[in-house]
Amino acid sequence: MHLPDTMRAARLHRPRSADHPEDVRIDEVPVPTPAYGEVLVRVRACGICASDLHVVAGVTPHGPDLPQTLGHEPAGEIAALGDGVTDWQVGDRVAWVMSRPCGTCEYCRAGRENLCVIMAVAGVDYDGVQAEYAVADARFLVPLPGDMPFDRAAIVTDAVATPYHALKRGGVGQDMTVAVFGLGGLGMHAVLLAKLAGASVVGVDVEAVNLQRALDWGADEVVDGSEPGVARRIRELSEGGVDRSFEFVGLQSTVDQAVKALRPGGRATIVGLGPHAIQTVPIALFVSQETELIGSFGYTQQDLGELYDLVESGRLDLTRSVTDRLSIDEFPDALRRLETREGNPIRMVVTYD
Repeated sequence: MHLPDTMRAARLHRPRSADHPEDVRIDEVPVPTPAYGEVLVRVRACGICASDLHVVAGVTPHGPDLPQTLGHEPAGEIAALGDGVTDWQVGDRVAWVMSRPCGTCEYCRAGRENLCVIMAVAGVDYDGVQAEYAVADARFLVPLPGDMPFDRAAIVTDAVATPYHALKRGGVGQDMTVAVFGLGGLGMHAVLLAKLAGASVVGVDVEAVNLQRALDWGADEVVDGSEPGVARRIRELSEGGVDRSFEFVGLQSTVDQAVKALRPGGRATIVGLGPHAIQTVPIALFVSQETELIGSFGYTQQDLGELYDLVESGRLDLTRSVTDRLSIDEFPDALRRLETREGNPIRMVVTYD
């Protein structure tokens, strides 16, 4: 495969502040060279995520240097092998985990690399993958099903894998009742995956279009999160409370609702990120109901492989997951659309021909 000397990449030159807007540009930059144990991937698709927005808006600190390439939802084909890579070939279709774990700490050795003590995240802590080429650690590559479109394969690496890991953490199973708070890209896939596991699902959101979409995707009931008494309404619909709840918003109020919607012995799993402390039911009630409250962050390489197996077997249908396919030139405007929820996208994906 002939490799060009340069490529196009979506890069953050300046995050937003009180004094000036963000500065995101499409730059012509050198094609990176894979180091020992790495591969160079020709990126064929890369999703656009709220985490990109957080970096651009200055909420999440960017890496040590600017300009920095954004993006962390890639899929593509191996274009070149670094020294020491023997298990992969040029042309292999691959995706890889959004984080860069060390592979050697106690968490990595236990298969919980999402908790790596020195983990770095693409597009946040170092250059991301919203570009025509990107390097990847060969240890954390995952093969793609042969006929899976690259745009769908790309979004699995966050929009699908993160809720999948959360549902595994929460322990969703046949005939359980589940409430999903926040029906964006992550929450919609949580609905899809919970139904796949055999659960009954109540979806919660403040946008009517998202509530209708959740019903179209299989939710049994929906609750308007802007109305008072959300947790009470969920307990009514589930005859005493749900077995499991999942929060994808990151607000004190929705975490509180996720706990209060549970039946005795229920478990709330919090995925949404936010700066505020958790405040919910009195300790005495929490203890007497044997309530469980846990966090879930990212996913593991095993999660990613399991999801591609589900797609390949025909059990997981992601044909409705990508709502917009864009060119890299449209990336800056896509960030604006995502922030304003223009068109209510599930996932927007930049595709590379």
